[in-house]
Amino acid sequence: MPTFTDEEHNGRLRTNVTLAPGERVKLCRCMKSGSLPFCDGTHKTTDSPYGPLIVLAALPEEEKQTSGAAAD
Repeated sequence: MPTFTDEEHNGRLRTNVTLAPGERVKLCRCMKSGSLPFCDGTHKTTDSPYGPLIVLAALPEEEKQTSGAAAD
């Protein structure tokens, strides 16, 4: 499960997200989410042309080969 930590950096709030291989997180781009900077699906109920930015932590090459994952 991704971990999130907030910290102050140069007088501004910074959110750090740590992902394990294969995990993903959705970041808001419509700026209407109730849980910024993360997407809560609010864009689906507005006229925003933006969906989330999805960040995926890739699997190491050896795990891709042993899991039998096929390329799309």
